[in-house]
Formats: sequence, structure tokens, C-alpha cells
Amino acid sequence: MPSPFSAFFRQLDSAYRDQTYFLGMKARLLAVFDLLFLVFVPLNIAKILLLQPPSIGLRIGLNLCFALAAVLSLREARAGRLERAGNVLVLVALAPIHLLAFFIPASQPVGAAIQLFITDLVLLLFALIFASRGVAFVALAVIVASHVFFHLHALDTRPILGSLEFAADTILHEGLITFGFVFCLGLMLVTMIEAAHRRSEEALRETRLLNENLERLVAERTRELEAATRRANEASRVKGEFLANMSHEIRTPLNGIIAIADLLQHRADLPSDAASQARLIAESGELLMRLIGDVLDLSKIEASQLELEVQPFDLATLAADCTGLLQPRAAQGNVTLLTELAPGLASHYEGDGFRLRQILLNLLSNGIKFTPPGGSVRLVISPGDGGIRFEVRDTGIGMDESTCRRLFQRFSQADSSTTRRYGGTGLGLAISYHIVELMGGRLEVQSEPDHGSTFFFTIPLRAIAVAPAVSSAPADARLDLHVLVAEDNAINRRVIATQLEKLGCRCTMAVDGGEVLAILQGRPPLPDVILMDCDMPNLDGWEAARRIRAWTADPAASALQRRAAALPIVALTAATLPEERARCFEAGMNDYLAKPIKLAGLRRVLESAVPRS
Repeated sequence: MPSPFSAFFRQLDSAYRDQTYFLGMKARLLAVFDLLFLVFVPLNIAKILLLQPPSIGLRIGLNLCFALAAVLSLREARAGRLERAGNVLVLVALAPIHLLAFFIPASQPVGAAIQLFITDLVLLLFALIFASRGVAFVALAVIVASHVFFHLHALDTRPILGSLEFAADTILHEGLITFGFVFCLGLMLVTMIEAAHRRSEEALRETRLLNENLERLVAERTRELEAATRRANEASRVKGEFLANMSHEIRTPLNGIIAIADLLQHRADLPSDAASQARLIAESGELLMRLIGDVLDLSKIEASQLELEVQPFDLATLAADCTGLLQPRAAQGNVTLLTELAPGLASHYEGDGFRLRQILLNLLSNGIKFTPPGGSVRLVISPGDGGIRFEVRDTGIGMDESTCRRLFQRFSQADSSTTRRYGGTGLGLAISYHIVELMGGRLEVQSEPDHGSTFFFTIPLRAIAVAPAVSSAPADARLDLHVLVAEDNAINRRVIATQLEKLGCRCTMAVDGGEVLAILQGRPPLPDVILMDCDMPNLDGWEAARRIRAWTADPAASALQRRAAALPIVALTAATLPEERARCFEAGMNDYLAKPIKLAGLRRVLESAVPRS
């Protein structure tokens, strides 16, 4: 950290030396946000001057209000008045914004409403975390009143047509609900944190008393500590269950946000700055969706809800799939990706192939990420002590011993610069570590700075004998089948068509489930097999499969429909979770082919779906 910042934070720490650790860290956090505001404002003003949007003076004035709020807040925080610093930040930023908001030009009221909504949401969170309770309630009242007035003043009085009218109403109604929900949830969380802080301080005082009277109170205090441990474990379990449930609940509105942002991006009449904002909303939503997936996996582990699904799997195929998925990324970074399978390994084993694939993909992906161009990443599988040993070796940047010790903790990376340079949340290795433990092994690492890293684990896998597939045709024989392909992605349709042509098949293409139904109800001949993408617009693959199977029991179905109802249907999907596979079979599909589709896998499912005489 540069010396001016070091001196500032030393002075800040000195102002809170006599306060609790919690308040000191809270003051540091507020100071960091204030400094970020001061960095953001000149950058944003430069952007405004460069792009020349409407109302330049108004926009610059709003940014200067943020800068003034940050400066005043820093001054109060450095003087040791933390709550007052939070109050100043919120009030000085909030008041001018809502006074100037009434002068928003009429040309873009919806865009202004969206920007006002996002700004108010951020300020409301700051009020809950850093300001007093009274100021937080005042901030909520001002925000709600301002949004209602802005809607009546800037939106209802100006003609807004089409989906923008719906967006304007949504910003008012759902926006007010969102403010209330965020305020209540934030207030509860802050109250819980403060209660936990008070409890920790009380526990610290009790510990000091315990040290002074250790011999006399050891038995009594030991019982109290045991009870506190049970309460803490119960609280941890409840927290994990809460997080798992909330992750599911968050996905519903998040999917709506992403979908609406995507619709806005496709509007030809959308201003360029609003289109850029919609693109940022969509990209941020996708990133948050992936992060929620990682957090959900971790919460399932902590709540003991993650279960392994034991099934036979082909070890060599699993390894080839892992390296095949990451080969384009490795090639892009000029990293060599290799696989080594030791002699003596069985072809098939019994275990959770999906979770093993998840672990290997994470380790290989990390190896590629942290290996410079010209390096290599190698997956080595060999017989081990009590099972099968998996190693991922890379020639990357390596780590020191202290970093290795904390590597498998949640949200942990080598240091903060690692996150800035390489990205990532630090959840992948923690999840992989716990899954390996569930499988009966232990994920470990050996590494030295600038000499690469080796991640390895050994898990017990039972070798099984699998009868070889009986085929009447050699591996390169033409299948001579007519295949109906339902796929909404144009690039995927071209790839599948090329693969089917190589297998000697004819194909008919459909872009959604509705087109599949139309083709099957048209003129004969019917196809021999249907390859059905699951996630398609209009009518998805699951519903299309259900409707096709329903023709069997429909008395009004034609003879052609009844023959079509007996056709084999193979699901095509990029999702490989066990529950996704179960959903395909429940819809009436016969088999399952995960993307990316390889020629051997495509041949296998086609030969299995349409046996040769």
C-alpha cells in the first residue's frame, strides 16, 4: 500500500484503538468505500465528458455530491466519530441526488429511473450498515417518497409506449417492494451481527474472568463452553440450511432480471447508454448466477445435504471428457494439456462420476489459469494406496507453504492480487476438498513458488466388469439412419449435421419443440430417432417429449402420430446434474447425451436407440 494510504490508515487505527475490533474493522471498511468513491467520481466525470450524454452539468453535479459526501465522511471517521461519518455519507449523498432528480430531462425518464433505483439501493445498504437507525429510517422514507413523486412527475406525465411503460410500472411497484424487502432483511442481518458482536464481547469478558478464577470455576465454565459449542453448531447448521433455501429463492428474481435485460438489449430503439447499462446488468446477473451455484454447493455440504450418486462410469472416457472440455481454453493460453493413465487400470469403476468430473475440471481449470504461456498441465491417473490416485500437475506460478495451508478455506486465494489478476471466488477448491472427503479421500497440494503445483487425492473406487457392447457394425460403418434434430442454436445445428453426415445419417432440423411436433404430424416417412435439445424457446424439449408420448393413449391421435409416439428420443443438454438426467427420463426420453457432443458418444446413443438387426 502506498505511504499516504498507510499513514491515513495508521491514523484511523489510532482513533479507534480504544474501541472494539469490530468497530475498528467497520471504520476501515467505511474508509475504503469512501476512497473508492473518490476514485470513481473523477473517472465517471471523465467518461461523461468523453461520451457527451444529455445534461452534462446535472450529471457532473451528482458526481460531485458523491465526492463531497465521501470527503466529509472520511473526515468524521478519522476523528473517531464512526456513526456520524456514516450519517454524513448517506445524508449528503442522498439529499442532493433526490433534489436534482426532479430535473432529469424528459427524453430518458426510464433510464433515469433505473439509475435512481440502483443508486438508492446502494445508499440504503450503506445506511443500514454504517448509519444510525434513525438515519436509516429517514433514508428509506426519502427514497420511497422520491420514487413515488418521480413516477408521478416524470413517468406518468410523459408518454411512454410499449415495453418501456411496463418497465416504468415495474420500477415503481416492484422497486418499492424491493426497497422494503432489502431494508427489512438488511436490518435483521445488521441486528444479528451486532448481537453476535455484543455476545462475543461478553464472551471475551467471561473468558478474562475465567482466567482469573480458573481453578475455582473450571468445571462450571467447561459445562458452559460445551453448551455454547452446541449452540454454535446448531446456529451453523441453521445458517447453512437458510443459505441453501435462500439461494433457490434468489435465483427466481435473478432469472427475471437477466431475461428483462436481454429483452432490452434486443430493442432497436434503445439509446446507446441504456443499451450499455442493460448489457452490464445481464453480464453481472450471469456472474452472480454462477457464484450462487458455487455458494449453493458449499451450503449443501455444510448442511450435510450433498449426497453422492454411485453409478458405473468409464474412467478413460471421463478423463478424456475433462481435458476435451478445457482444451480450447488451454490452447487459447498456449498451455499444453495432457492426460496419462497408468497401465493396469480397469476400464470401468463404480462411484459418483459426475462429482469426480467436477473436481477434476476445477483442478485442471485452476492449473490452466495459473500457468503462463508455454507451460503444461497434466492429469495423471494411477493405482494408489487403497484406491485410485488422481494428480493434476502444472508448471505455473506455484505457492509458498503459508498459502498452501489456507488454500482449501472458503473464499481463499493466494492474496488479493490473485483475485484481481486471475479472477475467481476462491470457492472451487473448498468445494472440491469437501467432495473428496465425502468420497473417502483427502485433497492435498505440493507446491513451490515459480516451480508449479501438484494437487492429488486418492479415493476408493471399486472396479467392475462391464460387458462389451454388441454391435453388428464396425466402428466406422455407416449407420444409414434418418435423424430428426431439435436444436435452437445455429452453430450447434451445423456441428451436429456434420457429425451425422460423417456417421452416414440423414438429418432434418427443427429449432424448437413446436416444429418437431409439426414435422412428426406431417407427411411420412418418420425419422428413425429424435435428438431433442432440452432448453429451447417456445416449446422446450421436455414438454415436446411429453406431448409425443401422450399420443400413445390419445384416442384422437392418427396412425402416424401413434407410430411417432414410439420413436426413441435422446436428450441433448449442457446440464449434467443428476436431477437434470432424471428430469429427461421423467419426460419420456430414452437416453441422454451431454454437450459437448463427441462423435463416439453420438454413435453410441444412435446405435443403442436404433438396434441393428
